[in-house]
Amino acid sequence: MGVLPRCHRCKEPHGRVAWALYCVRCAEEVEESRRAERRKLSESRRKEAAQELCTGPKCSNPVGLSRGGARLYCSPECSRAAEYVRKRARTKPGPVECRRCGKPVVLKFRDGVCRSCQKVQRTVARRVTLQRKVRAAHGDAGCFHCAAPLPEGGVIDHLRPISRGGLSEVANMRVVCVTCNSSKKDQLMDEWSPLLLVAA
Repeated sequence: MGVLPRCHRCKEPHGRVAWALYCVRCAEEVEESRRAERRKLSESRRKEAAQELCTGPKCSNPVGLSRGGARLYCSPECSRAAEYVRKRARTKPGPVECRRCGKPVVLKFRDGVCRSCQKVQRTVARRVTLQRKVRAAHGDAGCFHCAAPLPEGGVIDHLRPISRGGLSEVANMRVVCVTCNSSKKDQLMDEWSPLLLVAA
């Protein structure tokens, strides 16, 4: 009869399969000690992770203990602030070259021009002689957009807005009512439709 397999821990015959290292009692004790070591290691890692600094914007506090995986932020406020920064980075347009001067600037419209170039055109548009030429060329009896009468003379509007690269010249300017001028804002003609007055 062959030699009975013995437990490697208590040296007693364990009566299990030949490749088993421990008897049932020793196997449970070894497994329990391994679980305790894993819990101890996990707890030490949690404490180390709690000392990591918060990755939120303008924050350098420790993130603190967490129940699950590693934390990145010390509070929900820092988490929301970081998400806002990421969202802004995704949606904020990058600098493009101005169509006039070539200076790289961040523009509201990709087909626009920089503020200094806009200022030049707005200065030109204020000239009385230019406004007289616009009224003489296109008339000022009714609004160019909605055909409403202009008892007070109306205002001068750019068909292609200055912020979108429009020039202050007679071909690009018309006499319109205040309502259409304030409604159109920075839109192109194909992006906007006038509010037509319905006759009662």
